[in-house]
Amino acid sequence: MKMRRLAAGFLILLAIPVAIAACGGSSKSSSSEKEESSSTKSKGTINVGNISSIANLGGTFNAFRAGVEAYFEYNNAKGGVDGYKVNLTALDDEANPSKATQDARTLVDENKVVAIVGEASLADAATQKYFEAQNIPVIGGWATSSGWESPSKNMFVSLQGPQKPDCVVWSNYTAKALGIKKMAFIAEDFPDAVADAECREAGAKYEGIEVLGKIITTSLTQTDYRPAIQQAMATGAEAIYFSTGAGGQIHGMEAGVQLGFKGLYIATQPSGLLKPLAPIASKLEGHLITEAFSLMPNDPSSYSPELAAFKEGMAKYQPEYKNEITAVSGWAAGVEFAEALKNAGPNGPKMIEFMKKLTKFDFGGLQGEMSYTEGSLPNTCTLPLTIKNDEWVRASNASKPPAFNCNPLVNLEGKELK
Repeated sequence: MKMRRLAAGFLILLAIPVAIAACGGSSKSSSSEKEESSSTKSKGTINVGNISSIANLGGTFNAFRAGVEAYFEYNNAKGGVDGYKVNLTALDDEANPSKATQDARTLVDENKVVAIVGEASLADAATQKYFEAQNIPVIGGWATSSGWESPSKNMFVSLQGPQKPDCVVWSNYTAKALGIKKMAFIAEDFPDAVADAECREAGAKYEGIEVLGKIITTSLTQTDYRPAIQQAMATGAEAIYFSTGAGGQIHGMEAGVQLGFKGLYIATQPSGLLKPLAPIASKLEGHLITEAFSLMPNDPSSYSPELAAFKEGMAKYQPEYKNEITAVSGWAAGVEFAEALKNAGPNGPKMIEFMKKLTKFDFGGLQGEMSYTEGSLPNTCTLPLTIKNDEWVRASNASKPPAFNCNPLVNLEGKELK
């Protein structure tokens, strides 16, 4: 497997956290010929691709892509995925639509990929029509734009956030369990972030939580969140829900601590928050919740044989990210591709048709169940988390492990969708 990473670029992630320290990429070979199992009959070699937004995004998708990479490295060393050795070429589109389009053509024309696995790009909409025209399935991706939505016929996520009008309950369920009755919302001032906040408001309404005032908006480059937090505090909110990148969430919590906010902070997702929040972590304990999509890296291997494989593979091939929750979901993207390969072979159109019919897939027990149609609905099964001793742990309302908390989809009025 070869991995090619390109550098530089800038964009802020809509409602998906961004860590502070940028992490660049480097090329490396991941074929482990000496470790290949001689007991597995080889079916040959196939090529797959990955396009992610890495450079200058503070590491948002680094762990997720590392999980994808480790999955193929680990399985290649064991004889392959369903008997196929898999060459993965991973490219960085730098969140630039023009570069994403160029990368897509490179993967199809030069690398002859049969699928895109674990795409985590802020520019995925720029490649959707091209991949669909080429009958290239995009499997196990992290959805960040409307490019994943119907009428897409070839894109199948493993991580999907709120997309109007299909909204999710998510952390509002935990907030209610903690006694929250009034909530304010802060969003970065661009359409996708505001739409995300609107969906999260709908989840609050479903749980009977009062939404106070209008969504408070901040600029993409704003670092002083004191005015936004003051505005939220003035409403009498007991909790503040962020629909911002991690930078906004970090600045917001720092401002809240400075201003003496005693309520609950709700982060959209845990990736990349712990290290930059370390200086105020003790003051956030009991005051910060979020949700993950997968089991935790430090969960017992007995929870799932695939989790045991993840631990072994990450420790050997991607040790820097072995303790990152989103790396588990990256590995799960590889598991999803393996399911399509096993049932459809290395044939793009057949994989697409298979994925459309895949129901209640649990990623080898790594994530909650998902079913697929054209495009993908948001994840409804998540793992509620809170912060304790500078670490993410299961919240008090989390289902007994290894189960996930599954809640319904709702519309913008907070009514359950049937």
